[in-house]
Amino acid sequence: MIYRLRYLIRRIRHQRGVGVTILLSIAAVCIAGNTLTFFFFERLADREIGIFDSLWYSIISIATIGYGDFSAISLGARLGTIFFIVIAGLTTFTAGVGIMVDWILDFQYKERAGMGNIGAKGHLLIVNFPNEARVRQIVEEFRQDPQHQDDEIVIVTDQIETLPPAFQKLSFVRGSPLEEDTYHRANLGLARQAIVLSPGYDNPNSDSVVASAASIIEHLNPAVRTIAECLSEKHAVLFAGAKRVSLVHTLRLANNLLVQEAQDPGVNLLTQAVTSNRIDGTLASTRIEDTPGNSYDYLDVAKKLLDEDINLIGVIRDGTVHFKFGNLTLARNDSLVYISTYRCTWESIRLLLG
Repeated sequence: MIYRLRYLIRRIRHQRGVGVTILLSIAAVCIAGNTLTFFFFERLADREIGIFDSLWYSIISIATIGYGDFSAISLGARLGTIFFIVIAGLTTFTAGVGIMVDWILDFQYKERAGMGNIGAKGHLLIVNFPNEARVRQIVEEFRQDPQHQDDEIVIVTDQIETLPPAFQKLSFVRGSPLEEDTYHRANLGLARQAIVLSPGYDNPNSDSVVASAASIIEHLNPAVRTIAECLSEKHAVLFAGAKRVSLVHTLRLANNLLVQEAQDPGVNLLTQAVTSNRIDGTLASTRIEDTPGNSYDYLDVAKKLLDEDINLIGVIRDGTVHFKFGNLTLARNDSLVYISTYRCTWESIRLLLG
């Protein structure tokens, strides 16, 4: 019995589009029929009644509003109202309302279950859902930055069936992160960034899954910048072909920090401060977008920035981090890594340099 009921429900949903077309057609016939009947019979008694008055009366009646400004008096108009409005019209109207309610409920269910299509743009994709606490921390940290607090975030995973209550303000796409259709539903074509998390630290194939997901993302939208979590440095070769993927070796960072804190107490506290958007003074980077007109030595750059409470701590050039600035001059595509209370654009830094 239960199986039969579920089958009928699926059939109804499958044929819902046809049902709406039929109901709209019947409703149109009812309105047109009652309009003509009311106009023909009532006009014999009241010459002031026009075709638009009859149409108004028919629409208001079938919608169960009934303002009372018009009413059927003649026998013909009353018979028409009974057939076109009471019998056929109201049945059609209530059935249509029922379908609309079913649509709304179905939409809400699909949204909670991640079965719908996302209409976001310029959004962040978070791929995989290792656990609720970790994903929530990433979301909160990302939105702590004023520049991204209004950005839409879409969770993409097949590890959960519905989003936990704490994530109701986020969008959700349920599906395999290794299938193209999943990213199409997440509107990857209009996304700005993607963070691909490890599906689980105890999963030996975790890095392979992350690398495959990052490869699919870059294939579908080469403009998306992807930040991928890699547990083992030995698996970095899996990402060798990716051009827009930044690797974060989570476990190595954690191990390095443990050793640093053991050797130099206080490093952990400082690291937490400069890597969090919640604390005034964060680690940030700015890429040099064009070739400066003057030849700037990085020692002079560091001094000028320090006068503005911007502490330059490193320069990244061609994938290499430089901490000594004596032999370096400003060059296009260098990335300046600094600690500041705000993130700087290259234009603002160029103005500071004068």
